[in-house]
Amino acid sequence: MPPPDFTATAPDKQDLPADEAVPCRIWISGPDGVAPALRETTREERCDPVWAGNLHPGDAETMLAQWERRNDTGLSWRCNYRIRGADGRYRTIASRGIPVRDAAGRIVLWAGVDLDVTGRDESCWQTRELCTLSAVARAIEGGADAGEIFRETAALLARGFRHPGAVSVRIEPGTAVSRPGRIVAGIDTGERSAGQIVVEYGRVPQGGDDPFLPQEHALVRAVAMMLGAAVAPAPAGAASSGHQYRLLFDQMPDAALLLEILRDASGDPAGFRVVWINRKTAESLGRRREEVVGEDLVTAVPSITPAAFDLLYRVARTGTPVHRDVSSPATGACYELKAYRPQYDRLVVIAEDITERRRAEEMLREQQIALDNRVRELATLYAVSGVIERPGVSVEDVLREVTVILPAGWRHPEDAAARIVVDGREYLSAGFVETPWRQESPIIVQGRIVGRVEICYRRPRPKDDGVPFLIGERRLIDAVAGRLGRVIERMRANKALGRSEKKYRLLFERMLESYTLYEVVRDDAGNPVDYRISELNEKAAEVFGRSREELIGQRLFDIFPTIAKGACALYGAVAETGRPVQRRLQEPRTGRWYDLQIYRPQAGMLAVTGQDITEQKKAELALRESEERFRGIFEQAGTGIALIDSDGRIMEVNPALVRMFGYGEDELYGMRSYDLIYPPDREGADSLHRQTALGKGIRREKRYLTKDGRIIWGRLTTSLLHDTGEGGLVIAMLEDITDWREMQNALAENEERFRQIAQRSFDMIYTCYHDRGITYISPAVTRILGYTPDEFIGRGCHDYVVPSSLPVWEEGRKKIARGEPVEGLEIEFRRKDGSVAFLELNESPIVEDGRVVGVQIVGRDVSDRVRYEDMRLQAFYQIEQNIEQFAVLADHIRLPLQVILGMADLADEEAMSAKIREQVERINAIVKQLDEGWVESRDIREFLRRNELV
Repeated sequence: MPPPDFTATAPDKQDLPADEAVPCRIWISGPDGVAPALRETTREERCDPVWAGNLHPGDAETMLAQWERRNDTGLSWRCNYRIRGADGRYRTIASRGIPVRDAAGRIVLWAGVDLDVTGRDESCWQTRELCTLSAVARAIEGGADAGEIFRETAALLARGFRHPGAVSVRIEPGTAVSRPGRIVAGIDTGERSAGQIVVEYGRVPQGGDDPFLPQEHALVRAVAMMLGAAVAPAPAGAASSGHQYRLLFDQMPDAALLLEILRDASGDPAGFRVVWINRKTAESLGRRREEVVGEDLVTAVPSITPAAFDLLYRVARTGTPVHRDVSSPATGACYELKAYRPQYDRLVVIAEDITERRRAEEMLREQQIALDNRVRELATLYAVSGVIERPGVSVEDVLREVTVILPAGWRHPEDAAARIVVDGREYLSAGFVETPWRQESPIIVQGRIVGRVEICYRRPRPKDDGVPFLIGERRLIDAVAGRLGRVIERMRANKALGRSEKKYRLLFERMLESYTLYEVVRDDAGNPVDYRISELNEKAAEVFGRSREELIGQRLFDIFPTIAKGACALYGAVAETGRPVQRRLQEPRTGRWYDLQIYRPQAGMLAVTGQDITEQKKAELALRESEERFRGIFEQAGTGIALIDSDGRIMEVNPALVRMFGYGEDELYGMRSYDLIYPPDREGADSLHRQTALGKGIRREKRYLTKDGRIIWGRLTTSLLHDTGEGGLVIAMLEDITDWREMQNALAENEERFRQIAQRSFDMIYTCYHDRGITYISPAVTRILGYTPDEFIGRGCHDYVVPSSLPVWEEGRKKIARGEPVEGLEIEFRRKDGSVAFLELNESPIVEDGRVVGVQIVGRDVSDRVRYEDMRLQAFYQIEQNIEQFAVLADHIRLPLQVILGMADLADEEAMSAKIREQVERINAIVKQLDEGWVESRDIREFLRRNELV
């Protein structure tokens, strides 16, 4: 490859595109890949200081070796290296080259571009010139004849110019002269000129400046050399090269066939006959070469597919080479098929078996997909971890944000939606819809399922073969659910721990015992000499008589120097040995007693807990005194007391029990408590003793038999004696309740008699509680109101009060609520038949534990009395009316009578006068009777008033 020279700088034009500002050199070399200047040198000679010596030491060996490998393989040249320029500085060169082949596939020369890319981005490295050279090389390789190659090259060449629309390209015979605005390059085939390339600018700028760039001139010359090499006649040694070609054809690793193109009368391909096959093809077909040569292609290769057959026909018809991958459905094999037409009636087919490569590519694709899925899953887990590990985040925030993150971890995130349910509360991502295409995983906290993580696809995915979720996605959702379970458990534990710490801090501060933590202070010899306060609670601060803030950091013996002598040895022994010590000490100053626990929680620290046992000491003293008093009570109590062992035998009795049963103490000792019970009541006595031994206190009433045969009633109370060294002792207290039982029996008889009286009472008697309603009502309710007692039970009388009487009823309720009795309360009640009854109620509150809980009521039916009272009031009113009428009537009658009597005296007829006087006397007698009635009515009225009957 010719050495580049980039000492000249690129044109200084600010309006140039990026690729035009890159220094560029176009180069051409022979078919063996060696530039003419280096053709006769060895590799070692190429490393002289003139060119290879200017290569960077780190690039020289690699670059030259790579160039030789490209020559041997015929692959495209692509290399970046550093070389020292004329200014002494190293520059980075991007060298690109392509082999130019003729229609027979032979390399006729190399063409390429060197770019100075020092300090430039890689996006600038692809140039128009290299793209154009590559396109022309492909046209030369696929061209059927020189004319076709020239036409296609002329169409392609304009693309390599800065302004392709402003230039015209033509390839023509003859000669032309270059001038500003025109580039002329001859096509030299070695023996003769095949024509010339003429490129002209549409409009030449003023002043005669050349509008073409230097690399555009070089591009035209390079293309002319490529065309000259491509259309040049074959060299004299073509026959020997044909033999070499046949040898290479036979030894190539891929299957290859040389076919004769059979054409019909119109010249179109009608079939193919095998002219030659190489060794690989014979092995693949399992037949000898001589058997195959001359056969029809379909007969020779029966497995050829119609698609491959059509491909061969197209190459035979057009002459355009093809490079295509084909597969055989019958065998499942894949081939890379290359076909080209070296001659009009010849077709070369090369088939490379790429089945394994395709399988490897498919495996690689699957692995890439799996890797992408894994990366996506890991990214999701990473995002979830970022949320979980964020300081101060709550469980609700974690669940809400993880729900939003999750869909991105699935194969189709655009259709995925997530839901997390924990303890019945839901957290949804955007667009969540519950569908059949769902997968879920339980969230387990402390072995219990508290919720689940769900992923749903909103619509089916037909390309997923009915399996919407991947195995990795199952692992992902399980991992997320497991992580959430652990996070919830941890956060709840932290929350509980915080509450616990707060609780224990509160307990520490409020504990009844004093707690002080000291730091051991040692002298130079390492012996403990004092103790610095590191921590203490409020109770300890009270003992010291100072605040916590004042005490923290203070030394113990500075606070209490008087205790230094005694405490130094005691505390020092614990600090040195680590063995805890317990001491009860009395403080001389206050006289209070303390129980001290001194221990070493860790090296260099000392803890002291102290409990004020002054009251305990007093209690112990009081207990001793109490025991003495109890002994006195035991001996002098009027209630019988006995100590009974686990077998039920009496161990000790007091004098009252001796007097109660008439046995002597010696007789009672050794007896079983069972023997004192009246025989019919002995059933279950042993179980009572067992229950007491289990710590269950028992209270029973039983009949007992005395020594003289009397039956007495006793109330037995048993309890387990805990403060004795003899296990299983039961203390039994027996109270003689014979008189009380007789009184209770009498009371029960009285209650029964009272119930009989109430049942037979003319008045309605009932008991009503606030929370239960009426619990008892006498049968008189049926006679008074028409209801049966069962209809009233559980209800309130309020339900039967006529609305007009409710204000009076409520006033009575208020008095009862205050605990005051109510008498003479007249209330109208609604009877069962709808009529109204007047009841006079006397009410008394029922009081329990100082609280009014109900009322007892006696109701008397006063409906007749009320009716009679109404009639009496009406009669009194009538009397009043009569008195007034009597007075008016007497006045109105007497005056006319006097007039009539006077007129009678003046009458002449004696008989008529006597008759008139007789009638007047009669009327006066009637008036006198009216006067007497008036007086009687007045007396009655006054009597009623005096006796407050109205």
